[in-house]
Amino acid sequence: MLSMTAAGASGPIYYLCTQRHAYTIGVFLGYYRHGLDDFLRIIPYEKIDRLGRLPTGNFIFTDFERLSAAQLQAASELCHRISAQDPAALMLNNPAKVPNRFDLLKRLKAAGLNTFDVHRLDDFRAVQRFPVFVRWESRHDPPLTGLLESAGALDAAIAGLPPKIRRDPDLMIVEYGAAASSDGRFRKYSAYRVGPTIYPQHCFINENWYIKFPSTRFTEADRAESRTYVAENPHASQIERVFDLAGIDYGRIDYGVVGGRIQTFEINNNPTVLARPPNWDATVNYSRYAEMHAHALRAILRPPSDVVLEIGRGNRNVDAIHASAMRRVRRRIGWFHLRRTLSLRRLRKRLANPSEQPRS
Repeated sequence: MLSMTAAGASGPIYYLCTQRHAYTIGVFLGYYRHGLDDFLRIIPYEKIDRLGRLPTGNFIFTDFERLSAAQLQAASELCHRISAQDPAALMLNNPAKVPNRFDLLKRLKAAGLNTFDVHRLDDFRAVQRFPVFVRWESRHDPPLTGLLESAGALDAAIAGLPPKIRRDPDLMIVEYGAAASSDGRFRKYSAYRVGPTIYPQHCFINENWYIKFPSTRFTEADRAESRTYVAENPHASQIERVFDLAGIDYGRIDYGVVGGRIQTFEINNNPTVLARPPNWDATVNYSRYAEMHAHALRAILRPPSDVVLEIGRGNRNVDAIHASAMRRVRRRIGWFHLRRTLSLRRLRKRLANPSEQPRS
């Protein structure tokens, strides 16, 4: 059964990701103005086989680190099958070519784009450059260790890991590749690539070398610095070279700058465009991020085509699959909103009744 509300001047964009992580693009689609309602459809990998035929379009493959080996192979075969049916289809992030984080960092070190290297735990005795830290390869969690200044400290840290974790092949040793700026603080830059477009998202500033979020003391001067970074896009040519070397057409790069050269920490191929609806935080104008991402996505729209693709073995239409994914996204946001409301309610109650506050 064919279905696609986009019957106008552009063909669709299909966004493939895991069902659980459709929010990365879903919040942007469901809560912001972008003009892409008729053109962009989320297809969870888990639902592909329920599809039958669908109008051709352009495809964005994501979430590779969350796929099993069999799922990744199936995604690669799907990419190849679509290209065979419609050679004109734009395939962003070919699953057979995108490297994992370890291989990407190895590739960047070999090309001289990164000065730091990575190692598997089995090779810990070969590490010569310190400090280092241990982290998961495929997860977006903080490192498992702090900075380890010597071979002895690394040996002790590995020995101190629970045996089940220590034997996990997903662990890797990362040489420290950041550096503080002249003010003694660290900066992590993030920028997106969407096909031919590269745009900056933010500059986070923190007192710590590992940065997941900006400092709680993020000043107005820090905000102005981040806005200037977004406006000027100063590292675009270096970023493009990294993405090209990685073979990644869609994703977000996280990096620092050392000696005027970017040092890539990772490229997330299913990055969260926007995590919360508009006006969630009165101090942040989320809509400008939505505008930049929408502009980049519109650049990869293609003219409509009469080509029809054979995708799965089912008969569900793509609009129904997309609608199901978006319902999950809205439930997620609803839960966050409820949790936030209850938390604020408890805070107001404590402030209104000082006698109920816990005593030290």
